Amino acid sequence: MYKLAAVDLDDTLLGPDGTVSPRNAAAVRALSASGVMVVLASGRMHQDTAKYCPTLGLTGPVISYNGAMVRSADGSATYHHVPVLADLASQIVHWAQARGYSVNYYLDDTLYVRQRTPWTDLYTSRTGSVAHEVGDLTQFDGREPTKLIILESPEETDRLLAEFRSRYASSLYITKTKPEYLEFMNRGVSKGKALEALSGRLGIPSAEMVAFGDSYNDVSMLQYAGVGVAMGDGVEEARAAADYVAPPCLEDGFAAAVRHLFGLDI
Repeated sequence: MYKLAAVDLDDTLLGPDGTVSPRNAAAVRALSASGVMVVLASGRMHQDTAKYCPTLGLTGPVISYNGAMVRSADGSATYHHVPVLADLASQIVHWAQARGYSVNYYLDDTLYVRQRTPWTDLYTSRTGSVAHEVGDLTQFDGREPTKLIILESPEETDRLLAEFRSRYASSLYITKTKPEYLEFMNRGVSKGKALEALSGRLGIPSAEMVAFGDSYNDVSMLQYAGVGVAMGDGVEEARAAADYVAPPCLEDGFAAAVRHLFGLDI
């Protein structure tokens, strides 16, 4: 009865070491073999999400940037892209740089930074992204980036989250995907809305979709899909939004959920 499975990467399909366990990989392949379209859905850049597709045998669409982009796995076609408006992106960059915060600026699926910082190194070590040092990011004023991230301590990003949401609640989608990542996207962006766009393009109703996730940015797709599955060690908001709570990611919760929901021998 399910035709599409949207699967978050970090701490859902991927373990803390950034790899797909053999059992989780087997679950993806079993889903595909059974006729279910598996769509990776991540907050990462497109290229850093799609790089997992070849080894998993996936060739369909990929949701990246928390839903701001839906693009074919090979990057040849873009189905959905909702960037940050230029004036809002400029405001965030000017504000953050003036206060010395480390900023990731994503434009044309390329990551730009003012200069490398320990926060840059933390991010690239986790994602494998290549950060291009270009100096003052205000040189991009007038452009529309897909996403921006301010990187700081978990305590500081919590404080900034509340501050920015109070100032930009009606114009920006602001969320945390890791304790150190404060992410800024167009107000019209979410993984759930990206799934809705795919539903219209593919003719697959939400009732025939299953979504798997663990964090705040997964809540919208857990709610949109016919069945939402949260990892047992996911944040409380994700578990509350889910129809089914799987075992923890460290216990291959994704594979366990696939076995439970689809009856596949994994």
